[in-house]
Amino acid sequence: MLELFLSFINKFLGQAPLLLGTVVFIGYMLLGKKWYESLAGFIKTFVGFKILQVGTGGLVGTFRPIITSLSERYGIEAFVIDPYFGQTSATEFLDTVDSLAFVGYVMLIAFAFNIVLVLFRKYTKIRTLFITGHIMYQQSAVLLWAMYWVIEGVGGKSVSPFLIAVVGLLMGTYWSVMSNLIIEATQEVTDGAGFTIGHQQMFGAWVAWKVAGKIGNKEHDVNKVNTPGFLSILNDNVVANALIMTVFVGTIMFILGPETFEYNKTKYFFATYVWETCAYFAVYITILLTGVRMFVAELTASFQGISEKLLSGAVPAVDCAVTFGFSPQAPSYGFIFGFFGQMIAIFTLILLESPVLIIAGFICLFFDNGTLAVFANKAGGRRAAAIIPFVAGLIQVFGSALVLTALRGPEEVIGWMGMFDWATLWAGTTLLTNVAGIIVPILLIPLLLIIPQLQYRRHKETYFTTMRDE
Repeated sequence: MLELFLSFINKFLGQAPLLLGTVVFIGYMLLGKKWYESLAGFIKTFVGFKILQVGTGGLVGTFRPIITSLSERYGIEAFVIDPYFGQTSATEFLDTVDSLAFVGYVMLIAFAFNIVLVLFRKYTKIRTLFITGHIMYQQSAVLLWAMYWVIEGVGGKSVSPFLIAVVGLLMGTYWSVMSNLIIEATQEVTDGAGFTIGHQQMFGAWVAWKVAGKIGNKEHDVNKVNTPGFLSILNDNVVANALIMTVFVGTIMFILGPETFEYNKTKYFFATYVWETCAYFAVYITILLTGVRMFVAELTASFQGISEKLLSGAVPAVDCAVTFGFSPQAPSYGFIFGFFGQMIAIFTLILLESPVLIIAGFICLFFDNGTLAVFANKAGGRRAAAIIPFVAGLIQVFGSALVLTALRGPEEVIGWMGMFDWATLWAGTTLLTNVAGIIVPILLIPLLLIIPQLQYRRHKETYFTTMRDE
């Protein structure tokens, strides 16, 4: 019996695509869907996850030789600050210790805890349900990797059940508390659209909202300023990823020189080889995104249908990009000034001869700083929309470099999330845990749950009705 049970754990529950597909199948059956519709959901989830693995494998395979060459020549390690490079680091590393499927467990524990906190919102003061599926998976993977490495990472053992439970509860607390924290600000930014942000910079957006009014004037709206038309090409992820990675990775390849790389010199000039190599980043990220969207669409539908039956009236926490339509010029402001901030920070690391070199990633530059600019502009106008992303760019690089000093080592590690919350809250949590152990994430759970209680005290009468911080 024990052998059969262990075989089931390893060959079924231990396979992430099978686990997530089964969750979707069960969710759809509970929603009253026909068996063949539930089966279709299982298949899409399974195939989508396999597509995701092709994309992550391609990113690692393309990036690793370049970074290995750089490290060997100059004695430094380079990492990309981009959510998908962070996710790839997490999933590839966890797979080496037979723990990739546990990401699904963390995600389920976190989502269930979010539901419980909303169910008991009379006491917890949590009003929000985090339903940004691809972010849920991404963050669950990265936090599990980070906590495992600094707590249990020596020896190559699988992640312990206790750590899985702690990470799941902490992740669910973060989703609940931070999406709840930003409700009022999001209502102002979106003119009362009835949702909140569930993404990578919830704490950062709240900070931007609170600080912006002190450094700028909201009457000087960024949307009244004309920006150069050529920036519009950066609205296309494929184009932006190819250009950004060509600028950064291409520069590294030219520094290393053509003799470093094995390529067909009868087919390529070195410059065209560099371009094709860098363009592959856009290819693999597109593949990765396709897989994520496929299986996350099924997960979100199965989760959301159940939650609507159980949690009517809860405020949905959704992707940060939905705010861009309420301030169309702000994301470009955030990208430009965040870029300047990151460049200064990167050159500072080089001048200081840091053992960790950071490479900018498009998603962090555009979506993170773009979101901060939207919130900053609403409360402090174009001055705040420029200053806050610039400072955020500095923080994204320095915070990521600092946490990577504790996480680097395994060859699967090619990057970190880099987004504001991950360069501050989660970078700090990881570094403290590296020093003090598992007590840090355990204590963080009740400490975070104090925040909604403080929010409630500020406006008890309207807290559950208007969602506005009057």
